[in-house]
Amino acid sequence: MKVKDFLYIIDRIAPFQLALDWDNSGLQVGNLESSVERAALALDPSLPIICQAVAQGCQLLITHHPLIFKPLKTFDLSNPQAAQLAAAISGSLAVISAHTNWDAKVVAEELADLLQVERRRPLEDRWLKFLKVVVFVPESHEEAVRQAVLASGAGTIGEYTDCFFKSNGLGGFKVPPDGRPFSGEPGLAHQTDEVRLEIITPINLMGLVDQAVRSVHPYEEPAFEFYELKTSGHGFGLIGSWDPPREAAPFLKAQLSSDGFWAGPKPGLVSSVALMPGSGGNYVQLAYKAGAQLLVSGEITHHQALLAEELGLSVFAAGHFETERPGLDRLAGELANEFRHRQERVELINLEEKSPFYRL
Repeated sequence: MKVKDFLYIIDRIAPFQLALDWDNSGLQVGNLESSVERAALALDPSLPIICQAVAQGCQLLITHHPLIFKPLKTFDLSNPQAAQLAAAISGSLAVISAHTNWDAKVVAEELADLLQVERRRPLEDRWLKFLKVVVFVPESHEEAVRQAVLASGAGTIGEYTDCFFKSNGLGGFKVPPDGRPFSGEPGLAHQTDEVRLEIITPINLMGLVDQAVRSVHPYEEPAFEFYELKTSGHGFGLIGSWDPPREAAPFLKAQLSSDGFWAGPKPGLVSSVALMPGSGGNYVQLAYKAGAQLLVSGEITHHQALLAEELGLSVFAAGHFETERPGLDRLAGELANEFRHRQERVELINLEEKSPFYRL
């Protein structure tokens, strides 16, 4: 496999267009055409992690947090970020980061699985843009066009692939005097039985789908068009329930292996719980408005804790590492499944790392 194949797989699972504007998810350093036989996973692209990946013979490191957040003005190796980039480049190590796109699609879901939260919905919706290609094609060539478009990567809806819709109708057109039509005569009006073929496609595949249609469509002027659509079902964080209600404190401590910090009122039996892994303190107000009794997050500031106290919302700050690491385990599983499906021999290594916080 190549580096670009990993980008494609991650984009299919958690589209990079879901990333927030300030984020820098995607390829951080490396060559898209480089081959990968061994890849490593980690939450952070720290210098020890990069050196560990290089030492273990990896050609690719996939992290949750980006290596590059802000542009470097100088490549001063005393700057930790520059040192990390230099270590990756010198070790021929490509780095891909799946950050807020992975947050929006997977991280809270994986945390919810761990915490046995049911009846989930997004805490904050985020709309995903995609296209629908509509092709008008004679019945004799419908299958060829459909297979070409699906082969280009279109037709995926959630976990379902090769999705399409077709309907039959009557198409009409007038052939130009110097035309060389598939059916009809030059200079004359013509009608023919056609199929309307509709297939969903990611925006970034528009060019490939265009080429696929033109490569097999029999018409001199292929009749097809793209429509921009939006879909929900994605978002940051989630809210769900425990049924029956749980004693939150001992359960969370056991499941997350974290003493963490509490804010707001002391929790008793909790039925409605919101989850916002990582830096989720900004979602105190939203969790309260959504009807949550408890917000589980990675971090919370002093002023966010005061707000939670005023609103009467219990908050458990379990730690950034503790709430986001489960999402990385899901990524490892998704990649392993993809390798099996493609019959690719790629070794995937989960690098050893721990939270930068500790107790004396």
